[in-house]
Amino acid sequence: MNRSLDAELVRWLAGELPPDRARELAGRLAREPELAARHRALAATWTELAPPPPSPLPAGLAARVMGQVRGATAPGALSWTLAPTWVRAAAAFALAVGVALGAGLGHRSARAADLPPGMGISPPESLATTYWTAVEDATSAPARTAGARP
Repeated sequence: MNRSLDAELVRWLAGELPPDRARELAGRLAREPELAARHRALAATWTELAPPPPSPLPAGLAARVMGQVRGATAPGALSWTLAPTWVRAAAAFALAVGVALGAGLGHRSARAADLPPGMGISPPESLATTYWTAVEDATSAPARTAGARP
């Protein structure tokens, strides 16, 4: 099996494959037993990747969190009123400069087509591509012995 075919099978399992390509792949699965076996193996692995069902929150968690929030806002907690005047002035100035720059940059932003290659906004990678990149990274790393430190 080649990597691009495995990537297409994973994209199909994830629902990322276009319908016409999915139909073509389904036809190949009917004709090629080796490909069908690979698909079954990937599908079995795919179902094992399902996240576990959500578990309920521990009893009293909300009360403990709210207690921490109330304690953080108690008198004596850190606040802007305790900061020296020059710190508050510097923060206000930085905020004003950031707003001004942000407003100015919005009017003069470059289009992605005008940017050099690699500087534009690219579409996100597919799940299959990121999966196979992770598999390659994991299999190409040298094996670590148990208890060894990196």
